Amino acid sequence: MPKFITTHAIACMTRQDVARLLKRFREEATADVKNIRVLCDTLSGRMVCEWEARDRTLLIAWLKGCNVQLRGSGEWLMSVQYESAGDELIALPR
Repeated sequence: MPKFITTHAIACMTRQDVARLLKRFREEATADVKNIRVLCDTLSGRMVCEWEARDRTLLIAWLKGCNVQLRGSGEWLMSVQYESAGDELIALPR
């Protein structure tokens, strides 16, 4: 399944808030959208998420269903075309 990376502003979210959001991501996962991992810094108010999803449109709709939206130029969604594996760069399946 294709991989995606998203970035989000999480101003005022505590560690507990992010943990609840992660739990929601896990509970709402489907065969078409799955959260791989969440990286965040609550002090700077930033979160980066890695996903597997059937396509970009479906992931955006799924995020909206979880009340997570991509707002403004500081938040974005990137399709992962290549990934490192050790010292090698490999193309991911689409």
